[in-house]
Amino acid sequence: MPIEVFFKSCGLNCAADLYLPADYKPGEKRPGLVLGHGFTLVKGTLEPHARYFQAAGFIVLAIDYRTFGASEGEPRAQLLPLNEVEDFRNALSYLQARPEVDPARVGIWGASFAGALVSYVGAVDQRVKATCAMVPVTDGFLWMKLMRDRGTWEKLVQVMAADRERRYRGEPGGRLPVNGRIEDICALPTVDDDIRGFFNALKENFPTWCDTITIESIERIIEFSPLNMVERISPRPYLIISTSGYDVVHPADSIAELFHRAREPKRLVFLPYDQTQLYVEPGLSRANQTATEFFIEHLGAPR
Repeated sequence: MPIEVFFKSCGLNCAADLYLPADYKPGEKRPGLVLGHGFTLVKGTLEPHARYFQAAGFIVLAIDYRTFGASEGEPRAQLLPLNEVEDFRNALSYLQARPEVDPARVGIWGASFAGALVSYVGAVDQRVKATCAMVPVTDGFLWMKLMRDRGTWEKLVQVMAADRERRYRGEPGGRLPVNGRIEDICALPTVDDDIRGFFNALKENFPTWCDTITIESIERIIEFSPLNMVERISPRPYLIISTSGYDVVHPADSIAELFHRAREPKRLVFLPYDQTQLYVEPGLSRANQTATEFFIEHLGAPR
């Protein structure tokens, strides 16, 4: 079982699961990885990936951002991307200070919206020696607009404007459901039954997950663009793992544009799966193995 630990981020206690390899011996210094969860999720959803990297010999820290899961912060499920970037960077500081970790050999991994976050963190934090983004969101504005038809987009813009006025008057901001149908005013509308089924199962499987998000979060996501930052990762290595099949949330052309913006050394791997199939077998193991090989190449063999 992982060990739940806490690290400080802007005065708040953020929760994380620490995974130590079974063959770790006191006094060793191994490479470490920080893993962040995707859009509105919690650290428990990272367990299959964390255990894979743990089995390969890495010290792994899977985090809850502030206001999510077991971390402190109000209002709950407030997704401000630059706050989550800061949480990632503070988790790096915590991991580097662990006695088990070689602070000169740390990497970061994230999927979907966390793929956007690690692309940004890798660009601004020189301590990151290897960055892996799986099916990353590339630009908040393009992502939010891509999920909606024109009419629904205009309604969302009006909802955000009204919420900003409420907050200016000192009133509490409003909230939206995390997921819904394509015509719904929600954070992530979709026509895909697999994605709705994924979100519907979260509450039962992960009790700390919140099924609503603040409207302000959507406004801040729209302002967030790793696409305009990713070139700064160079000369440190960058890996994108994506899907070549059907994926309306992370379309291949947007992934290709992110890769194009990045500078060498970089690598893009398209795996032959649809949008949710990198989270289940066999796609899960193929994606994790690709990431593991990348981290071993650039951080050194854990053992």
